[in-house]
Amino acid sequence: MKNKAKYIVMMVATVGQIIGIIFLFVNLKAALLFYVCYIIAIILLFVLLIRERIKEKREDDQNDYRDY
Repeated sequence: MKNKAKYIVMMVATVGQIIGIIFLFVNLKAALLFYVCYIIAIILLFVLLIRERIKEKREDDQNDYRDY
């Protein structure tokens, strides 16, 4: 489930940036709206990646066998 969320957010960020660039020449308000969606998607992607890294770190700490 988390991988799907990551890929969806990454797709939204990519498409939002591309459509934002296109709309800069067509409609400035729509371009700003797409850039806001792009920024929100990037922030959400970083949050998902940081949360996943913290979870991996906890699992690594629990399975630490260096003291043997």
